[in-house]
Amino acid sequence: MKSLIFLLLILPILSASASWESVESPHFRVYYQEGTVDPTSILQIAEDFYAEMPQLTDRMPAGMIDIWVCDTQKEFQDSVHAPIQDWAVGCAFPLSRRIIIQNPKHIALAKLQLVQVLRHEIAHVLFGQCTRKAVKEIPLWFIEGIAIYFADEWVPSRHETLLKHIFSKSILPLQALTRGFPSSQTGADLAYAESQDALRWLVEVKGRDVLFSLISELHAGNNFNTAFEAVVGWDLATFDVLWRESLAERYKWASLFSNSYFLWGGLGGLALLGYLVRRNRRQRHLNKLSQQENTMDTFFRT
Repeated sequence: MKSLIFLLLILPILSASASWESVESPHFRVYYQEGTVDPTSILQIAEDFYAEMPQLTDRMPAGMIDIWVCDTQKEFQDSVHAPIQDWAVGCAFPLSRRIIIQNPKHIALAKLQLVQVLRHEIAHVLFGQCTRKAVKEIPLWFIEGIAIYFADEWVPSRHETLLKHIFSKSILPLQALTRGFPSSQTGADLAYAESQDALRWLVEVKGRDVLFSLISELHAGNNFNTAFEAVVGWDLATFDVLWRESLAERYKWASLFSNSYFLWGGLGGLALLGYLVRRNRRQRHLNKLSQQENTMDTFFRT
């Protein structure tokens, strides 16, 4: 059902001059300006993802999740009504069940996909609602890692960023990403890449069931640090150290290139190999010419 509403009455932080329409599904309500976006595709993506996450949704109180689609970047910045970087295309307010995203055309210009952005922000809301009793104590790296993991995101630039910092031995400790991320886009890219990898490694070494057991503890309102140590078996400081140590093992080839001896030795070896290949090719060519010279052309045979 569509209904025309005035933003001043519904969400005062947005422009009062813009008129908005809404369309609903069982769990989501999309607000948009007519002619700017197809709301049904947004609802479909949202409901599909919602259905994938019963481990979280079954623990949530009933209620709709609102998705506001802003047509311009300025409108998006004004709508968030909180400090946010210029390069951001989505923002979630988990405790109020509200998501604000830019128009999909702007998301595409940022080399991202609408599906990824929506799933990421919805994951924030689902996780935040599920753990609302303990959400203020949860480190930001874990919150973002959870959203990326559940959204099943793959952003190649993050992988490249992680490798670059493994190469330069400039990985940030997770402790530095507890309450905030760097404000620059490059710094934030590293923070997101680390959050993604740390959460993925946790699941790899401890299992997905351990992750949901931890979420259950948070759902019950238990302290994050205490719950993490009880469920995972490591305190956060130990996990931080072990995760950073695992990077060198899991990305061995990147670690090798971080050593100048191996780097220059490897480059020298490649140069030598190239020289030998070229010399062998030239020698084969000379041998072929020699054989041709020693062979009498049939024209001269009697």
